[in-house]
Amino acid sequence: MTIVLFILLGLIASSYGVIIGAGGGFIFVPLLLLFYDITPAEAAGTGLLIVLISSLSGVFSYIKQKRVNYKIGLLLAIGAIPGTFLGNTLISFVPEATFYKIFALMLLGLGFFLIFRAPSNQVNSAVSDQKQKFVLPLIGIGIGTISSFFGIGGGFIVVPILVYLLGLRIHIATATSVFALIIYSSIGSITPLVKGNVDWIVLAWSGIGVLMGSQLGAFVSKKLDAGVVTKMLASVVILMGVLLIW
Repeated sequence: MTIVLFILLGLIASSYGVIIGAGGGFIFVPLLLLFYDITPAEAAGTGLLIVLISSLSGVFSYIKQKRVNYKIGLLLAIGAIPGTFLGNTLISFVPEATFYKIFALMLLGLGFFLIFRAPSNQVNSAVSDQKQKFVLPLIGIGIGTISSFFGIGGGFIVVPILVYLLGLRIHIATATSVFALIIYSSIGSITPLVKGNVDWIVLAWSGIGVLMGSQLGAFVSKKLDAGVVTKMLASVVILMGVLLIW
């Protein structure tokens, strides 16, 4: 029964995560902590590897659908890579409770913003192409820091930024987010691997569900309109904020 639950957890987290461009760690890590005897460090480390597997599996479908903006994805990843190491450092200096509350308030604000300002198919860009190479790495640092601190990927923050700051269509933004996740989650996974903060049994069985769920999510994503994807993303962002406060 435990094995079946791990597979289902991987499938649900991955399919939903790939649809909204977030990798699935935001679902996987909290549920793992609630229902399985595992330390927070092991949950975060295992979650990062789940995000990596999910992103790797789902991105090929997005590439075939020609939905990935490689330039933007690479610029985000350039900043996110050092951000992943910064996140691991902050764990030692910033009280988790303080970080959680600040992050939770930010997520709640973002979630309600998404609800009351659902995007049309195209949003006007607030950043010119010339400024992207300076702005995106800075954004990436923050995303990488959040990703490694919580072990959740951070894609649910990347997608709104790409939509409202850069003016990408949400279907392009979700695919580009998954592409960037592959790069910085692979780097961010190094630290938990070295420290032994990975539950290999959970990873193995949940990984089976992740491989199925990522393909399902990529297929379903192209069937959904922008408003539905945005509401799915907003619901997750608000739920994450509530859970972190609690």
